[in-house]
Amino acid sequence: MNLHQKLVEIRKEIDVFSKDTKGFNYSYVSGSQVLGKIQEKMNELGVILYPEMKELEHSTFDYQQYNKKTQQMDDKTDFVISGDMQYVWQNAENPEEKIVIDWNIYGQQDDISKAYGSALTYSERYFLLKFFNAPTDDDDPDTRQGASKRGTGGKASAKQLDFIDNLMGKKVNEKFNKQQVYELLKKRIKVTTDMENWTPAQASQAIKFLQGDGK
Repeated sequence: MNLHQKLVEIRKEIDVFSKDTKGFNYSYVSGSQVLGKIQEKMNELGVILYPEMKELEHSTFDYQQYNKKTQQMDDKTDFVISGDMQYVWQNAENPEEKIVIDWNIYGQQDDISKAYGSALTYSERYFLLKFFNAPTDDDDPDTRQGASKRGTGGKASAKQLDFIDNLMGKKVNEKFNKQQVYELLKKRIKVTTDMENWTPAQASQAIKFLQGDGK
C-alpha cells in the first residue's frame, strides 16, 4: 500500500472518542486516548508521524490576578510560545514517501518549559483529531476553549467567565482594584450571585458593559 492507503486504514480504527479527561470545568479527549486508538495500526503498517519545528517565538504576558485569601491583586507572569511547525507522515517501507502538513503551535503557562510542552501536547491532539476527522461524544475537545458542560445547564460557560475575568483585569487602575471592579459590575447588571452562578444572558450583559456597549 502507498502512504495514502495506509492512512485510510489507520482512519478506520477510529470510531468515536469519549471525553475521558477533566480540567478547568471541561471534559476533553486526552492525547493518550487518541494515540492509543491508532498507534497499533501505525506500527502494523509501518507509518511514522513526527513533528518538525520551524519559526518559534516566545514572549511574556504580565497580568494581575485577584487572591481571595489575601484579598489583594497578585502580579503574575505567563510565558507564551507560538510559531510554525509541520507534521510529517512517512512510509517506513518507502522513506521517500511523505505527506507534509503545515501547522501552528501555541502554548501559555507560568513556566516556559511547561508552555512549550503544553503547545506540543495540544497541537498533536488537535492535529490527529482534525486530520482523521475524528468524531467525539460532545462538541470540542479543548480544555479551555471547548464547549463547557456548564453552558448546557443554564449557567454561563467557563469560556464566557474567563473572558469576563480578563476584561475586568483590564479595568484595574489606581482608583479601582479588581474586586471593586467586580462589585461594580454586579451592581450595573443587577445581580447579587457570584459570577460562577450567572446565566449566559447575565454573562453576555456583563461582557457588553465591560466592552463599553452596555448601559
